[in-house]
Amino acid sequence: MTPRTMKTLIRIGAGLGFFLVLIWLMSALSFVTTMLMAAFFLAYILDPVVRRLESLGLPRSLAGGGILIGALALLVGLFLVLIPAIVAEIASFAKEAPRYISELRDLAFQIMERFQIHVPQDWDTITPTLVERARQLIPELADPAARIVSSIFKSTLHVLAVMLQILLVPVIAYYLLASFEGIKQGIVDLIPAYMREPVLQKLREIDNVLSAFVRGQLTIACLLALLYSLGFLIIGIDLALVLGIISGLLWIIPYLGTMVALITGTTMALIKYGDLVHVGYVLAWIATVQVLEGYVLTPRIVGQAIGLHPVVYILAVIVGANLFGFVGLLVAIPVTAVLKVLLLTGVEAYRSSALYADAGDESDGRAQN
Repeated sequence: MTPRTMKTLIRIGAGLGFFLVLIWLMSALSFVTTMLMAAFFLAYILDPVVRRLESLGLPRSLAGGGILIGALALLVGLFLVLIPAIVAEIASFAKEAPRYISELRDLAFQIMERFQIHVPQDWDTITPTLVERARQLIPELADPAARIVSSIFKSTLHVLAVMLQILLVPVIAYYLLASFEGIKQGIVDLIPAYMREPVLQKLREIDNVLSAFVRGQLTIACLLALLYSLGFLIIGIDLALVLGIISGLLWIIPYLGTMVALITGTTMALIKYGDLVHVGYVLAWIATVQVLEGYVLTPRIVGQAIGLHPVVYILAVIVGANLFGFVGLLVAIPVTAVLKVLLLTGVEAYRSSALYADAGDESDGRAQN
């Protein structure tokens, strides 16, 4: 074994050891990790705008602070506009909810009668059954909820600590934005000179993947939330803003956002108007949004960046959440995208190696002939 090979193996071992220690720390310090990851993602999303302003001659620290303040002001402004509208929607829906429940009950009875399903026609006879079933389900649902609530609100000090962490996210994001270039250069300096360019090439590929899944997916999700909300408002269903925003943001998880839009949108149209015409309007609008997303938004915003198969996407979210909880949910997709780039690199190296081409055996055969 040559000294160079030995050094390479030592570096790989050290890198793997560092990675394992990092994973352990992320799991052990979940609150701190969540805060750091949120700050990093915020800084990563805003970094292209900061670099653009820096190229125009603005100091990076000033550009980072200005963009961060502007983004937070925009976010606060959206909340100030949306929250009153959402509260008004919920209050209006609450007034009509008893009538909607009664109409849904009557519709369910009609459907069951049409299909000759025997059910008690007196609601009072059904209520005890539902109550008994609810009593069985409540303990199952209450135990996890009670554990979550007790862990969050165990003490006033804990609540204050969570609030402090939320407030520290933009502060940490600012320092990351201001020092991104220095951090990158420090990482580059740690890479041995003889393998620096290939590693940097792979890091650029990883950056393209992360850009697609972080900036691109979030941008498309926000646009879909806007489109769903506008369509539902024009159709006139209840909770249009709430359902539109939830459906759009859940688009980040493949198929989930579309399913939520279909189920909730058609249900609201049916219970409010009681006909299939408005249900058709909802279905037509969701189909239009999906076509727009598939053929316009995703190609233009995400482009040709390396993506993940939806099944891999869903499995990554499930595995990440099960292994590391909320932190795993945050980092599951970026980590999986990075692993895909590394896996493709390994496959390329294997295909170009003698182990795959079997060039040695071919040369031996030619020599024997």
